[in-house]
Amino acid sequence: MTLGWRDHPGARAEFLDAYDHYADVDDGTLGDQFIDGVESAAELILGWPDGAPPYRAQQRTPEIRNWHLGKFPYRLIYVVRAGEIFVLAYAHESREAGYWTDRLNR
Repeated sequence: MTLGWRDHPGARAEFLDAYDHYADVDDGTLGDQFIDGVESAAELILGWPDGAPPYRAQQRTPEIRNWHLGKFPYRLIYVVRAGEIFVLAYAHESREAGYWTDRLNR
């Protein structure tokens, strides 16, 4: 079964904000590297959706998982539901833990 991919609107805004920030740091190279990191994570998650560890080792349904984005201080927070990967957040590690939990019900 092939899974779809969908970002919560708040997660999409976080992704775009992070890209804009990194693209402004230099000639855009760091922004491109951020996109590459997200795309690499997406490929791995789509191929192995249960491969990322549960978020803070919590056991709940649906199980929330998180994938660290390599050299960037971000975690891709997602759940697998209804045949898709639903991204709850592109969460910067300095943000309050779990700020995105209300997105799970949307």
